Amino acid sequence: MQAAFRAAYHLPPVNAVAVGTHNPDHLRELTNAQSFAADEEAVRHYRSLLRNRRQE
Repeated sequence: MQAAFRAAYHLPPVNAVAVGTHNPDHLRELTNAQSFAADEEAVRHYRSLLRNRRQE
């Protein structure tokens, strides 16, 4: 979940992502995910998939 949350900031690039949870531990995990580096190759791949899907 943390990797997906981190990648969400790059697909497309954004400054904020809205989340909802009733579990403070989940929110803490997502907050900590901000310290992770996104895998740029994976981000490029996901962007390509999104572009291709929009063209269908």
